[in-house]
Order: sequence, then structure tokens, then C-alpha cells
Amino acid sequence: MMRIGYGGIRHETNTFSTVPTDVAKFKQLLYGEKEEVTIQNTGVRSYNGGFIDEAAAQGVELVPALFANAVPSGLITREALESLRDKLVSYLLEAHEAQPLDGIALTLHGAGVADGYPDIEGEIIGAIRKAFGPDMPIGVVLDLHGNITPEMVHGSDVLLGVKGYPHVDEYEAGRHMFRILTEAIRTGEMPKMRLVKLPWTFAPAKAMTVEGPAHEIQQFCLQVEREEEDVIHTTFFHGFPYSDIEQAGVSVVTIAKTQEAADEAAQKIAAFAWERREQLISKTVSPAEAFDKAEALVTDLPIVINESSDNPGGGAPGDGTHLLREMLKRNLPKTAFGFITDPEVAKQAAEAGVGATISCRLGGKTDKLHGEPIEIEKAYVKGLSDGKFVLVTPMGAGTAMSMGLTALLQVGNVLVVVGSVANQTRDKCPFEVMGIDYTQMRILGLKSSQHFRGWWQERSEIVPCDPPGIHSGDLDVYDFKHLNRDQYPFVMDKTWTAESILR
Repeated sequence: MMRIGYGGIRHETNTFSTVPTDVAKFKQLLYGEKEEVTIQNTGVRSYNGGFIDEAAAQGVELVPALFANAVPSGLITREALESLRDKLVSYLLEAHEAQPLDGIALTLHGAGVADGYPDIEGEIIGAIRKAFGPDMPIGVVLDLHGNITPEMVHGSDVLLGVKGYPHVDEYEAGRHMFRILTEAIRTGEMPKMRLVKLPWTFAPAKAMTVEGPAHEIQQFCLQVEREEEDVIHTTFFHGFPYSDIEQAGVSVVTIAKTQEAADEAAQKIAAFAWERREQLISKTVSPAEAFDKAEALVTDLPIVINESSDNPGGGAPGDGTHLLREMLKRNLPKTAFGFITDPEVAKQAAEAGVGATISCRLGGKTDKLHGEPIEIEKAYVKGLSDGKFVLVTPMGAGTAMSMGLTALLQVGNVLVVVGSVANQTRDKCPFEVMGIDYTQMRILGLKSSQHFRGWWQERSEIVPCDPPGIHSGDLDVYDFKHLNRDQYPFVMDKTWTAESILR
């Protein structure tokens, strides 16, 4: 029976965040060693869940090592990266020594940055390659927002990413990568890959794949796979500029049976995407503008206003007050915010108890960029919870999540969910766990860029807003130290041709 070791370390690092990422941050969200990894991911629509189901379907023995995933935040500490890397490698070696592994499957991100390690994925893949030698087949599945480096591609035999944003296809990407890896092991013929780095970067704010230019690029990738017989998989990586590394930006990675097919597919996709670059420039929208638009809508569906710039899923603190301040100012009936992160206020509400009225300074405690604290004289404590729920969205359905100690405050007409642990809102759960029936609400505020669309797209009208924050769509506001600014849109007349990649 074929034996495949698996595990990984995932983090999307926003280097503009002042919140460092240590081992405790990984253990706060999702951390497992050996069999814990399989227990945590069985029946879950995740990359690892895809590995598990595909291995079972093929009759492959899957050997878990270590998997650690932290909420996007600031720079990973050197100690955290090195300790997790070394433990992952040692557990894989331990499994290999007990009975030889035939391959290794890794779930990484692609935009991880640690103190002293600007490319943690290249570092992790390289460490495993060094430990196992050049002949061990290594497959890697990455996030769409990976800043892909040559070290990642050269150190692996199979490397691909999800195509959707929101990433509703994580499970399918995990299964597909696993199939490619095991087929290569069985036949002894490793596929060929091609990496193309485009001189282009863009913010995630407009890049949803449910519609618009990113959707067109996604569909073109699928078309190339259908029409080109030797092409196995293609990924258009959006990149993640907020990592602020030299390699941050847009990439194309193709996998094919021949090098020629991989090269030609990469050229076609890169050219197709480059022609749509102007359509992916984001424009900021203030909370006031968003509310004006929301109030003018005629619809029977709830209206979701998403605050992209304070998206914890992109490393923002989640305690920004710009959108919530506008919501409280409008004080409209049937409005709810789910949720803002403020452990101090959640604790204060819990100590006061349900039915009490408190005064508090809500949010705005990480930095001034995301807004000052909101001074609230009277907030009625309507409910309390441990904040635990299980995702129902297609992106990660079955994943256990927690907002930590959570309070539901009523301020005037507005219901405000206050959590203790930052994370973006993906589905109805942060509202539902506090007893809010979203179908009875007129306007809902939440913090997310696109992942919330995986569940909310068909259940609401969506109005984005993008006030100041470290996940803003306006890249001109950032003081980049390392990102290459000799690329579009920093250089609006940047010229480039995809034909150059085949020369």
C-alpha cells in the first residue's frame, strides 16, 4: 500500500499588522499533531479534508505529521517558524523511519513571512527536501493569494492552488493535488511545471471570482485545461501585496505532461490576465457612501455591508470602528453588526451579566488607522456566549470556529456582536450563535473582503465599503519597504508581453 505523509504550516502574513504571530496564535485557531490532524479534518471541506477523502478512495495510507494554521496577522516570530518547521520535518522523518513514505503532501499558504524568512513556504519545502533528498515526491497545495517564488516551485514536484475567491474549492484542490501526486508516484513520471511572474500586483477587494475580471480569468484557466490534452492543472495566483516582500505579486503556475505544454499554457493565461489588469484596480468606498447606497436599495433580501479594509482574514485587527460608527450614527431599525473584536468589552459585558446596561469604549484599541474607540454611554447586554460554532459555508464547511467569549450588545436600534478572538465573518454563524435571525434584519455589517460571498452571495444584496485599514484596496496608501514598485499599477504605463516568457 502506498504511504503518503501529510501536514503543513499555513499563515497569510500582513506585515503592516502590529500583532506578531507566535506559536500560541497557531494553537488558538487550528493546531494538531499526528492523529489529531486527521481527526480535526475528517468530514471537513478543507485542503486536508480533500487529502483524507482522496486517500480513502484510492486505498492509500495517509500518515499525519503536523498541521498549524493561524488567523492572518503580523510577522511570524522566528522562534515560531523554526519550531513548527522542525517539528513538521521530524514527524515526517519519524513516520518514514517506521515504514518508508512514498510521497509527501503539504498544505501551505504562499504568503507567509517570518522574522528572517521572507518566504516561509520556500523554507519549509526546502527543509523537507533537504531531509528526504531529491527523489522524494513532494506535492503542495496553496492559497490563491500566494506570492509564488521559484524556491516553492523548484523544491516541489506538484504545486497548485485553488481557483476560487472565495476559496470554496479548497476541498477539491486538495483532492486534485493528491491525485496528481499519487499518479506520478505510480507511473514514475513526474509532471512538468512552469512559473510565470507578471509585473503586476493588485488588492483582493475587487477580485472575487463569482463575477467580473477575476471570474473571466478563472474560467479561461478551466478552458485551457479542457482544451489542451497535456495540461493537467493551471493556477492564476492573485498574490498578496500586504506581505510586502520583493516577490509579492501576480503569478501563473501550470502543470502538464510535457514542458512545452506547461510553457504554452502559462503564456496563454498570463496574456489573457494581463489584458484585464485595469479592471482589477480597486476604488475606496466610505461607510457613509455604502449606507447611502444600501438605504436606496429596493429588495426583500438583507443587505450586507462588508468592511474590506479591516478584514481579519487578511491580517487586519478586526477591531476597526469606521463601519460600526456609521451604523450607530444612522441608528436604523433592523440593523446588526457581526462582529467586532474587543475582548475587554466582551469581558465587561460578561461580568455585568445579561440584562445589565454598561458604558464602554468599543473597538479601536489596536491602532488609530482603523478608527478611534467608540464611546458608548448605554449598551444593553442582550446575550452572552462562548462564541463557538461550526462553519456552514462551502468554504471550510464543518470547521470548528470560535469568537471566544462573546457578548451581544444593543445600542439604540443596533445589535452589536462583540467577540474576543479576531476572525472574518464567512456565514450566518456569528449572528446566529447570538440569537440573531439574519432574515429579519434589513442591514448587516461584517468584516470580510470576499470569503463571506461563499455563503451570502445568494442570500443578500452586497454593498462593499473600504475605509482606512491595513487591508484596503488602495495600494497607494502603503509605505512598502520591500515590494517591487516597478510594476503595474504603481507604474501605470508598464509594458510587458507574455511572449517574452518563451524566449
